[in-house]
Amino acid sequence: MPPVSPKAHHRPHRHACSRCASRKIRCDRDNRNETCTNCVKAHVTCANDVVDNKPSRPRKRAANESVYDQLARYEGLLRKHHIELGRTHTWVPSELEANIRGQTRANAPETPSSVASGTNMQFEASPADRRPSQKIPSGRVLEPADGHHWSSETQIADLERCLWSDLSPELKHPPVQVLRHKEDPLFLPGPTLDSVCSSNAHTDLKDLHPEPRHIFRFWQIFVERVNPLSKIVHVPTLQQRMLDASWDLSGVSKPLNAILFAIYTLAVTSLTSAECQSSFDESRDVLLSRYRHSALRALMAAEFLTSRDFEVLQAFVLFLLANPESELTCTLTAAAIRVGQTMGLNRASTDGKISFFEQELRIRLWWRLIGLDSKTRSVARPPLSELGDIRLPLNVNDADLHPDMVGPPAEHSTPTEMMCVLMKYEVARWLRTSPTATKVFENIFQGHQANGQRSRQLEEEAISELDAMYHAKFLDHCDPRVPLHGLTYAMAKLGIARMRFIVLHPRVRAVVGPDGARSYMTREDGDKLFDAAVAVMEFVDIGVRSNSFSLHLFTHMATTRFQADVYVYVISELRRRGSGDRVELAWKLVQALYDEHPELVTDTENTLFATLGDLTLEAWETRRRHLAGARGCGSNSTPPSFIQRLWQKRRAGAVVEEPVQLTSTLDPPDFDSLAWTGDTDFAWESWTTDFLRL
Repeated sequence: MPPVSPKAHHRPHRHACSRCASRKIRCDRDNRNETCTNCVKAHVTCANDVVDNKPSRPRKRAANESVYDQLARYEGLLRKHHIELGRTHTWVPSELEANIRGQTRANAPETPSSVASGTNMQFEASPADRRPSQKIPSGRVLEPADGHHWSSETQIADLERCLWSDLSPELKHPPVQVLRHKEDPLFLPGPTLDSVCSSNAHTDLKDLHPEPRHIFRFWQIFVERVNPLSKIVHVPTLQQRMLDASWDLSGVSKPLNAILFAIYTLAVTSLTSAECQSSFDESRDVLLSRYRHSALRALMAAEFLTSRDFEVLQAFVLFLLANPESELTCTLTAAAIRVGQTMGLNRASTDGKISFFEQELRIRLWWRLIGLDSKTRSVARPPLSELGDIRLPLNVNDADLHPDMVGPPAEHSTPTEMMCVLMKYEVARWLRTSPTATKVFENIFQGHQANGQRSRQLEEEAISELDAMYHAKFLDHCDPRVPLHGLTYAMAKLGIARMRFIVLHPRVRAVVGPDGARSYMTREDGDKLFDAAVAVMEFVDIGVRSNSFSLHLFTHMATTRFQADVYVYVISELRRRGSGDRVELAWKLVQALYDEHPELVTDTENTLFATLGDLTLEAWETRRRHLAGARGCGSNSTPPSFIQRLWQKRRAGAVVEEPVQLTSTLDPPDFDSLAWTGDTDFAWESWTTDFLRL
C-alpha cells in the first residue's frame, strides 16, 4: 500500500456551511462543490465563515498518581510525629521581624482580646489564624455549627481560632461528666430488696434506733444542714413529736418511724467521715449502711407504695433525697409521683376537711417531688402541664405556720427560710408567664431549635430575663453574712453562668473560618464564654467548700452533666491566656479542682484524666512563661503542688515514649461533630432540669 502523502494528510477539512450548521442539517459542500444543494434550492449564498485549520491541542496528561501516593505518605509521617501541616503560602518571618513584632505587642495596651491572643504564649496565632483587617469577600458567608449566618461585613480580624476544636475526642466529648466527691453516697452500695426482706424477722425496728441523745443530735444536723435545702417538714411540730418518741420508741407509729429513719440517713449523709467518728464513735459507712437499710424496712412496714398517708409519702421523699442519683431513686421517684397524684397533691384542694396548714405542707412536698422527678426523667420531654396547677409555696417561715390556723399568714417581702427552694421553684412561674420563655420552649417541644441569629438573641434574652428575676426577688436582698443567703446566691449565679456557657460553647457557636479548615469564634464570644466557664467553677467551689449544708444535696441541685466540659474549656483556654484577674482566679480554681479530686493525678489508667493532665501541663507552660517574663528572665517561679504531682506521675510512667496526643489527628477534621448530639433532649435538660433540679 503506497504511503499517504503529507499533502493529502494535511488536507484541510471543509466544514458545513453556516446556513446548514445553524439548521443542523447535512451539508454536501466539499472541495469540488463550493455551493451545497440546500443553499442552491433556497437561492442563498453558500458561505462558510468559520474555518479552523489549526490542529487540535493535545489533551493534558493526567497527573502521576504515584506523586499523590508519595505526598499522602509524607503527610502521614508528619502527623505521626505530631507536626502540624500549615498552609502552603504561610509567611515565615525573619528573626529581626519577629523581634520587632514582639516589641510592638509588648508596648501595646493590654485588653481582654489581647490577653486572649497575647504575648508569651505557647499557642500564638499564626498569620493563617489572625490576619489584618480584611473583609470577607462579597457573597461569602461563614456558617456556624448551629446554622447562624454571619454578615459579609464581619471582619476576619474579629475572629480567633477556637483551641477547643483541636482537642482530642476524649476531651471534646468527655466520657465522664460529673466528678464525684470521695464521700458521695453513690460510692456506697444501697440496700437490696432481698436483704431487707430476709432480715425482717431477725431484728425489731425499735432496736435499730440510736440512743435518745443521738436521736436529738441527728435531728439537729438534719435541721441545720438538710432542711434548708428540702423544706418538706414543719420543724416546730415534728421536733416535739421526735422528742416524745425518743423516750418511748415502742409506741411510735409506722409513718413516724419511717420519718425518723429517713432523717437519720439524711443526717449521716450530710456528715464527713471524721465528723461521724467524732460525734458517734462509728464510721460513716457503717452508720449509712445501717440507717439506709432500716429506713427501707420502715417504709415497707408502712406500705409506702400503696399507702395514702401523707406522713408516709413525706418519709418516702426524704429517703429518696438521701441518695438522689442512684438507680433505685430513679425508679422509685416515678412511684412517688404517682402516689402523690393519687392523693391529689398536683391539684388545688377543694376538700374542706384539709386544713390550711396541711395544704401548705402538701404544696411543699409536691414541688419537691417535681424537682426530683425532673432530674431523674431528664431524657424525656414532659409537657409544662405536668407541672400542675398548684401555686408556689408561701414565702413564710415555719414559725408563721400552725396546725390550728384557718387562713394563710402574711407573706414576707424579705428572705425567709424558704429562700433557697423558692429561688428554684420560681423558674416554673417564669416558664408559665414569660413570653420569651414560651418562645424558647415552643422550639424545644416541637423537637428542634430555631436556627439563625434570632435564636441566639432569644436564648440570651431569656437568660438575662431570668437573671433579672433572680436579682429582683432574691439576690438583691441577700445578706452575705447569712450562710443560707450565700448559698442561694451561689446557686442562682451558677445556674445563669452554666446556661451562658452552654449557649456560647463551640459546639453550637463556632464557625468554619476563612481557611475552611479550622473552627473560629469572635473574640467577644470567646471572652464571654471564658468568663462564664470560670464563673461556673467559682460558684461550684463556693458550694463545695460550704460546711453549713449537705454537700450531696448541693451537688444534686447544682451540678449537671456538662461539668467536665467546663473544666476542659477553661484549661484549654489557659494555654493562650497568660494574665488578667480572671486568669488568676481560673488557676486558683484549677488548683482547687486537683486538690479536691486527687484521682485526676493518681488514676493514670483513665484516658480522660491522663489527657486532661497533659492539657493542664501544657497550659502551665504558658503560665510559667508569662510569670518568667513578668518577673525577669532570671527569675524562676515554683510550680504549684498539683503541677509537681502531675510531672512526677509522668516521669514515673516514662516508659511511654510518645506523649498523649492532645489534638485530633482526623483528616479532614469532622466539624459536623461539633453540633450537640440529641438537640431536643439537650435543650430540655439545659433549660428545665438545670433550674428545676431541686
